Amino acid sequence: MTTARAALIGGALLALGGCAAQAKVITSITNNNDQIKFLYVQGNAQGIIKCGVAADGALSKCRDMAVVLEE
Repeated sequence: MTTARAALIGGALLALGGCAAQAKVITSITNNNDQIKFLYVQGNAQGIIKCGVAADGALSKCRDMAVVLEE
């Protein structure tokens, strides 16, 4: 996956959050075959969004994953 495509996907995910909540800042992206995961920071919270990736690069079935990150 190219850096430009990853940035475009990250921007799309930020737009999905709307204006009411703090922005989700993508800090890391990993992908493997037909899935992609975004590690994000939103205020003091952290989380992971997991999506399916179609052959044309379209994302589907995006969902937050339950995770606890420790320093």
